[in-house]
Amino acid sequence: MAPTLSTTSTKDTTGGSSDTASTSYNAYAEMNAEQEFFLYELETTDSGSIGLVLRAIYDTGDVHKFSRALEQRIAHYDKNILKVCTYHYQGFIESMTQLNHLKDKCADVKEIAASIDDRIQSRSAELVKKGTEILRYRKLQRNANTAIEQITMCLPVLENYAKLQELMKQKKHYQALKVLEELEHTYAMQINKYRFTQSLAKSMEPIRSEIKKSSYDELRCFLEDVATIWKRIGADATKATAVQSGFYQTGEKKDSDMDSRHFAIKEAIQISKDGSILKTSSNTPTGSVKKGTLDHSVSVAITDKIDFAPIHRCCQIFNVLGCKEEFENYYRAEREKQARAVITPPTKFQEGVEGSVDYLNKIVGFFVVEDHIRNSQPGLVTDIYKDNLWELALQQIKETMNTHFGNCLDVEMMIRMKKVILLFALTMKSYGYSIFGLYKLLQNFRDQYNEILMSEYCAQFEKALYDDNYTPITVRNEEEFKSILVEFPHYKRLLDKEEYPKKFPFSRFVPKVFNQAKSYLRGCLRFMENLQLSQSDMDDTVRRYANVLLARWSGSLKAFVADRNRSLIQLVQITINMGYLERSCEFLERYITELTKRGEGSHLVTLKHQVFHDARPEVEQLIEAKLHEKVMDFLELANYDWELPAAAGVASDYIADLIKFLNTTFSSFTQLPSVLAKHVCMQTCKYLAEEMHSLLLSPDNKAVSPGALDQFSLDVMQCEMFTAQCPVDGFDDAILSMTFAHVRQLLDLVMNADWTTYLAERGHHNSKYARVKASDAAILLEKMIEFEKKNQSFFSRGGDRKKLYDTILRQLRTLA
Repeated sequence: MAPTLSTTSTKDTTGGSSDTASTSYNAYAEMNAEQEFFLYELETTDSGSIGLVLRAIYDTGDVHKFSRALEQRIAHYDKNILKVCTYHYQGFIESMTQLNHLKDKCADVKEIAASIDDRIQSRSAELVKKGTEILRYRKLQRNANTAIEQITMCLPVLENYAKLQELMKQKKHYQALKVLEELEHTYAMQINKYRFTQSLAKSMEPIRSEIKKSSYDELRCFLEDVATIWKRIGADATKATAVQSGFYQTGEKKDSDMDSRHFAIKEAIQISKDGSILKTSSNTPTGSVKKGTLDHSVSVAITDKIDFAPIHRCCQIFNVLGCKEEFENYYRAEREKQARAVITPPTKFQEGVEGSVDYLNKIVGFFVVEDHIRNSQPGLVTDIYKDNLWELALQQIKETMNTHFGNCLDVEMMIRMKKVILLFALTMKSYGYSIFGLYKLLQNFRDQYNEILMSEYCAQFEKALYDDNYTPITVRNEEEFKSILVEFPHYKRLLDKEEYPKKFPFSRFVPKVFNQAKSYLRGCLRFMENLQLSQSDMDDTVRRYANVLLARWSGSLKAFVADRNRSLIQLVQITINMGYLERSCEFLERYITELTKRGEGSHLVTLKHQVFHDARPEVEQLIEAKLHEKVMDFLELANYDWELPAAAGVASDYIADLIKFLNTTFSSFTQLPSVLAKHVCMQTCKYLAEEMHSLLLSPDNKAVSPGALDQFSLDVMQCEMFTAQCPVDGFDDAILSMTFAHVRQLLDLVMNADWTTYLAERGHHNSKYARVKASDAAILLEKMIEFEKKNQSFFSRGGDRKKLYDTILRQLRTLA
């Protein structure tokens, strides 16, 4: 009953406190709103703001009143706490009672658990002992298995290390390197915790360096060994190219014959001492052998002679070492050294073709080996590196060839060198090297060869000039006639109908020089064979060189005729010969076309048919000068007695001889060009007339008798008769006779004393004495008056005639 009463009173108290709490703020009427606000702030704000609230309280100055309000609030909260505790006291008592019952039950459980534990401990002691033994044995087994596994892992390492040592002794470096790689990358990471692996690692450290050094040594030995057989390799490659291109000669045919390539023989061949390719046997024709077959055979031959395994091993080794670039640079540096050594000509370079053949064969061998390595190891020999090496070699080759053959004056030597260089170029071309520079070298040699050849033929031309007899060729039978036509294609209408002996208009010089020109053209073409020039290029080049030769011949001819010792017969025959040489250019044109096998048509270069025209005017002038000299020689024989009482009645001997000489000379002009013959004839007659006119009026003779004039008139008459006969065809009537008209008119005027007519018709175009000058008439009249004075007959006849002559002489001087 007591607890129930207690619970009821507590509930009543609690209900009453609730009413009191709801009206607690109203019970303190002296608390104002400001104090209420401060209390609210203290209850709700955080501890950091309490200082601000307290400061505000102190600032208001009503601290005591606030303290009382605070105490009241505290007392109010204490009362509420007491009421709450009183309300929950009965539940606390019941909880304590339940805890006491739980304590008793836990004690019972503990006693039961202790008894069970004792029983388990007593019963599991043996089991724990057995389990401990099992754990110990399992740990032992696990350790044994671990040891077996580690030993199993170490055995391959030891086996491979032993194998590595054995391979290094056998110098099988690539296999040793692979084993070393396997040791380092496969097994080393698994057993690197063992101390013995450190010793192994230290012993394996220098192996890579040793392998690299040995590989470099092996490469150097390989390159040195290959260098000893470059010459043989180059010779074999050159022979293969010669067989493939038909570039060889047999006993009957030389390699210049382009048709020989259809009969190439797949047998052993060799390069002769003169640079030609000779076959040593002939069994099977290889006209159907393809380039690929020959290239393959050359490659096989190289492989048979050289073991390229060191190169391949070194490439593989340095790939594994990760030093591929280093090896490539080293290889290229070593090969460049070898290249510079092989392209540098020996100090004692063997003169002639043999030394050049050996020199070029070594270079071929070097690049053939390089090409084989490039095909088998593309990364080792790149195209750029190969081209640079070839450019270096090409430059040195050109310098060497120019040094040793640039001043060569032997035509045959140049031909042999051309064959050697051409075969070298074809061989290098078959391996993919550019040979444009070699063709430029051959073109330079071609110019040099043609210059030498041209010098030889110019010397032959000059010799022919000096050796010629300068007389027309005379043939006495059919055989001689045909032999001349074979040498020089001369055609003349009805020439074959003439009786023997027959005469050709030209001398032996013309066919000889014509055949020299043909021989020179063949020599030019001989060097250009196999230079891969088109027919048109060959044709134009031969024509260009032919023009140069003809121009030089023309210069030699001008120098020859410039010698004053040349006779008139020589000059006339040279002029005739020049005409036929000009005509021969047409035949040379056809001959060039036949040689070059180029069809008829337009040509970029044509033979200069007028090439001798520059020399012809000089020859013509010399002919004219020689005739003048001859005329002067005859006139110097004239020994006139200018005071001759009476004429002899016949012409003077010197005039008869002169006319005979002129007739003979002009009769030989039939083979000269008509214009030239007429010109020389006209100029000679003019010169003779002028010289006779000068002789008549010469100041050396002071007096002239009528008899001397009659004799001089007879001589002039002989000249007029000569000109009237027109010794050279083509003159119009009386044109040649007009050359002596001024001399004849002067003689007639003085001898006939026709002064009245002369003075009366003076200045008329149709005057009888139109060609007589008053000064000339006055001079001759003075000479006659002087003669009369000497004989005293002129003055003894009276003064009328004297006055007449004085008057005429005075008038003539006035007109002069």
